[in-house]
Amino acid sequence: MNRRHVLMKLGGLGLLPAAVRAQQAAYPSRPVSLVVAFAAGSSSDTLARLISSRAAAPFGGQFVIDNRPGAGGLVAVQRVARAAPDGYTLLWGGGTAITQAVMQPNPGYEVMKDFTQIVNLAEHPAVLGVRADRPWRTVQDLFEAAREAKAAPLRYGSGGIGTPAHMAAAAMLKLIGAEGIHVPYKGANQATLAVEQGEVDFAFAISNIALPRFQAGRIRILVSAGSVRMTALPEVPTLTETLRGGPVVISGSSVIGPAGMSASVVDRISAAFSEVMARDEDLRKRIAGEGGSVVLSKSPAAYRAQWGEELTRLQDLIKLSGVKAE
Repeated sequence: MNRRHVLMKLGGLGLLPAAVRAQQAAYPSRPVSLVVAFAAGSSSDTLARLISSRAAAPFGGQFVIDNRPGAGGLVAVQRVARAAPDGYTLLWGGGTAITQAVMQPNPGYEVMKDFTQIVNLAEHPAVLGVRADRPWRTVQDLFEAAREAKAAPLRYGSGGIGTPAHMAAAAMLKLIGAEGIHVPYKGANQATLAVEQGEVDFAFAISNIALPRFQAGRIRILVSAGSVRMTALPEVPTLTETLRGGPVVISGSSVIGPAGMSASVVDRISAAFSEVMARDEDLRKRIAGEGGSVVLSKSPAAYRAQWGEELTRLQDLIKLSGVKAE
């Protein structure tokens, strides 16, 4: 090989990093798929569409919602875990990946290895609702009724076996020394409707599902499973206030991707969503009005640390509740 060929080869090698940089700088060059583990029209879907549409401008690209319901969110989670780490396939609601990882004996992924944590945005606590005409005015009233109902235990609904709402109710009953009959539904909306229609005595549901029915006077909210009281209903106590060892159950709005994503792409996605959440006052008010709160992670690394904490919390909740996946 002559000197000219050697120089040309070396020059070509030198261009590779520049080509990679150019590819990253061009990101996003096409729409980004934001996979949602629930059906169109669900509370998670609505929030994903709202926030991602507002994040599109600072992102400099378009987010396209890809609804992949099924198997309690496992279909969506597995899709993202197996996707190319190029930033064009992301998952909305990383908590679903954690829940399925602790509930399923073989979820098809390793929760702390197969994902890139990008940004945590907001949280909505689960709340316990009862029909508005029931005599229970406080959660202590419900505790007393549950303890006394030994011959005919209270019936409670949830969005399915093994969901956090199911585990929260089972753990609560266990802590107060009472029994209950679990009635699973196809989703939290159906479980909350069942409370309203008197099919079940109570149910936990995420606040943005339950609050509209509360505001319409159809259900009464007795307690929140959040870590702090809701701004929208400051008079409603948390389970941790009213019951020692009471579970904390929160639905997080967050964005994650497959493992191996480049730091520059992760930072770009994180910055776009963080900017919108920080400056869009209407969006923040809407989330607060739904019983939620904005909880922006400081960095992708900080969000990864939160993942570890949430994983431990869910593992503890499963042990306490005794709930097992089907």
